[in-house]
Amino acid sequence: MSEEVDIEVSAPPEERSWLRSTAFWSVVGGIGTVITAMTAVAAVLVAVDQLDTARELQTKDAAYNSWNSLNTVTLENPDLACPNTDEKFKRLMTEVDPESRLGATWRDRYTAYGYMVITTSEQILAMAPGDKRWEFLIRERMRCHAPALRSLQVDGTFDKRYSCRLQKIIAEELKQPAPTCRVERP
Repeated sequence: MSEEVDIEVSAPPEERSWLRSTAFWSVVGGIGTVITAMTAVAAVLVAVDQLDTARELQTKDAAYNSWNSLNTVTLENPDLACPNTDEKFKRLMTEVDPESRLGATWRDRYTAYGYMVITTSEQILAMAPGDKRWEFLIRERMRCHAPALRSLQVDGTFDKRYSCRLQKIIAEELKQPAPTCRVERP
């Protein structure tokens, strides 16, 4: 007697919750990827901004240090500060420097001082392009050194020593025609 019993085996009901959905996790993964990419881009932008800020601060720091050093040297060497006449300039180029142990003229110290003026002026112009106050201070220095500047123009080394930007300021201050040098980036 065997009775056949029909047992119905049924599969467990499909559990389709949204947490087990492959599509849901694909969307979440995509959103996570987008957020990660946006975070990376933001980090790069912040880093670039920090580099620009550091470069700008470094430029300002160098310019201010150079300006302070130039002022210190000017106070320590008043004879070098403003040889604004041909006589004063000629004296610097020919008279014996009392501080020279070898009997050299003032020329060596004045040349070093001149390079300091050039370097400082260039740094200031790079730090604050178009700043009228700084340009005024540079013009004042250049006016004091007009005989030396004219001497450099005559001997042909002027264009090699000064940037186009500084040459333009000097030309305006000395009431000379504007230079025909190439245009530089500020």
